[in-house]
Amino acid sequence: MKVKPSKLVRGTITPSPDKSITHRALIISSIGKKESTFYNLLDSADTRRTYDILKKLGIKFKGDFKRMEIIPSRVSVPDEPLFCGNSGTTARLMIGFLASKDGAFFLYGDRSLSRRPMKRVMEPLEKMGVRFLARDDEHLPLALKGGKLSGINHVERLGSAQVKSAIILAALEADGPSTIVEKKKSRDHTERMVKAFGGCIKITGDTISIEPSELESITMKIPGDFSSAAFFIVLGVLHKNARLVIENVNLNPTRTGLLDVLKSMGANLEVTIVEDDTEPVGRVVVETSKLTGIEVKGSLVPRMIDELPLVALLGVFAEGETVVRDAEELRKKESDRIKTVVRNFRTLGVEIEELEDGFKMEGPQRIRGGRVNSMGDHRMAMLFSIAGALSEEGVEVKSHDVVSVSFPDFFKTLEMVTGGFE
Repeated sequence: MKVKPSKLVRGTITPSPDKSITHRALIISSIGKKESTFYNLLDSADTRRTYDILKKLGIKFKGDFKRMEIIPSRVSVPDEPLFCGNSGTTARLMIGFLASKDGAFFLYGDRSLSRRPMKRVMEPLEKMGVRFLARDDEHLPLALKGGKLSGINHVERLGSAQVKSAIILAALEADGPSTIVEKKKSRDHTERMVKAFGGCIKITGDTISIEPSELESITMKIPGDFSSAAFFIVLGVLHKNARLVIENVNLNPTRTGLLDVLKSMGANLEVTIVEDDTEPVGRVVVETSKLTGIEVKGSLVPRMIDELPLVALLGVFAEGETVVRDAEELRKKESDRIKTVVRNFRTLGVEIEELEDGFKMEGPQRIRGGRVNSMGDHRMAMLFSIAGALSEEGVEVKSHDVVSVSFPDFFKTLEMVTGGFE
């Protein structure tokens, strides 16, 4: 698909439902003792993997992703392997969910997921009593034998919400208390949802304390995904003639590091929280802005790990140097996002330097246009489609349809606010 340069960017949009929260809603409600109801779940390739696995494990569902009742049931050992597709969240959180279940379970994924590290989840859960057998001791496919678990005291140094969430899911059904010390604060959707379900979880500074708990039930509407909204927020800031309103978007502060970066760069944006129950939800209004380069590193990185590639796009148009550091984790995503970002921007005529833990560039520059490869990575497909709307000649994106992993209506939304592509 080729995205053409746009003369005007206008509109009011609602991003797709939050992918991270949808995964957690499906899994955490399956631990509960009573039926829960969720509205506006994300129906995408990734979340379907979690849903399909839970069904194979015996969890009952009524309705569809617009309104779904989730009925906890005793987990049964399926007679076939469990396919996680391209979803790292599915794989890592499912390991935590299955840790306390009697029986042996076999997980596998597609080629991309099979390259992503699982040892970071396996090691703490092994200390709790789970037994693993994995390819190369750290990759899918893997087998796990769950059962009786002990509590754990774990120091989480990576700033990984998936690792933290897997431990929390296991700790809820352990035979004693557990603690997690976060050296880098990561997104806290799991903690918020466990609290909403009545779980015994307490956060004091950088320490999370979990007591074995029986979860109750909740009714919740899933808000829009900030990571999906981020592409349009950046488009609205960078385009020469733009004003966009993003409604019903999740504004959890552990997710919105990009907004802090944009404010530091001088962006014209207005953020309003409309409701704040389990998750803060609100509105973001953005307009054409003149930006100054910035260095993004340290504690900001876990708060915007999925949005870091967008900083490269901001850097193209910002005055001065833009740098991203401390982002080695980007190399372990659906693609090596540092390498993919640098190679594709160079293809489009942008000068950008690859660093071991990020990238840097000097602006302002221009995006000529050309053909790029998303490397089968949904975030890269969306990033370079937005670049196409900001380019001089348009950008053709190979494997554009991979956006279905997290934002099935991405191109429909982009066409609505820009007016077109081929």
